Amino acid sequence: MRNNSINDPQDPLYRRVQFLRALLWVMFVSFLLLGCINQFLFAKPTLALYHFISSTLALAGTAWLRRRPSDTSVISLVVALATATLLVLYIVRSAGQGYALYWLSIYPPIVFFLLGRTWGYILSILVIGGCLTYVNQVAALWQPAPFTLRSLLNILTATAALIVILRHIEKTRAEAFHYLEKHNQKLEYIATTDPLTSLANRAKLDRALGNALRMRRQNDESFCLILGDIDHFKTINDVHGHPIGDVILIEMAQLLRNSVRNSDLIGRWGGEEFLLVLPNTDCDQAKMLAEKLRNTIAAFKFRNGIHITSSFGVACVRSDDDATSLMQRVDQALYAAKTSGRNRTVTDAELTEVELTTDQRATNMTP
Repeated sequence: MRNNSINDPQDPLYRRVQFLRALLWVMFVSFLLLGCINQFLFAKPTLALYHFISSTLALAGTAWLRRRPSDTSVISLVVALATATLLVLYIVRSAGQGYALYWLSIYPPIVFFLLGRTWGYILSILVIGGCLTYVNQVAALWQPAPFTLRSLLNILTATAALIVILRHIEKTRAEAFHYLEKHNQKLEYIATTDPLTSLANRAKLDRALGNALRMRRQNDESFCLILGDIDHFKTINDVHGHPIGDVILIEMAQLLRNSVRNSDLIGRWGGEEFLLVLPNTDCDQAKMLAEKLRNTIAAFKFRNGIHITSSFGVACVRSDDDATSLMQRVDQALYAAKTSGRNRTVTDAELTEVELTTDQRATNMTP
């Protein structure tokens, strides 16, 4: 499983493997190039052999990583220690010639990425500090090091290697942030979306309502709420079963989604209730939309040819409203629509009239 998952960005070793692959190829090419330069351009077979051996070891590391990517942590440690050993031997062998010390600049980014902050810091201090201490002790015995073509090629090769390493580190970092952003977006979607209908859930609706009230206080922007409820939904579940009830909720969500503006937020408030937050909307517009939704639902043929109706309550924000008072009014409007016969729309402005009519009906029905 590890070998299969190592190419998955979610695997903890994924980015280290990618970096190791790039690093080992950089080492292979760099040492091979330096070996050829010293062998054929400067006639230094001993130094060339050292570079060819280093290039071969890098190639062997590449093969090891390819065959057993699960050994990434071990390979990382081996590469960090081997790189330190090669640098130390090269500096000692060069005796100050060819600007060999410049190669020390590639070690910290390598070891920090491979082994993390703690061991990256420790090994960087040990290797660089040890080399500089050694140089301080023996520098008096070295011959002057003029800036030659060999020096220039050494600096160019080391700089190119450093640029490639840093580019890959930056690419890896960017990929990690991109993956993290996508992962956070996925978590945000899960946290704010109703899993059945894919509409906003109650948490997102609460947040949207708070934002709308804040915009109301800051910019005096009007907005309205529509709270809808499927009539006799319990009967649908009892007669047709809960799976069909779930399908009807999904189809209802799609009907609502197709009937509103992009700026409107629709969510599942709970059970068979749906809440719409309508920015920049007055009471007349909100009631017209609620009536449109009610008629659309009544005319639609749901799964298994089922016809249903819905009741709607509408409330528009007032200057003294908070989330509790506004939700209480829209809930009362919905309750009035249900108790006055269902399949109708009631606004908060009509509450007194409807409630009076309902009370009169109750009085007339009393024996």
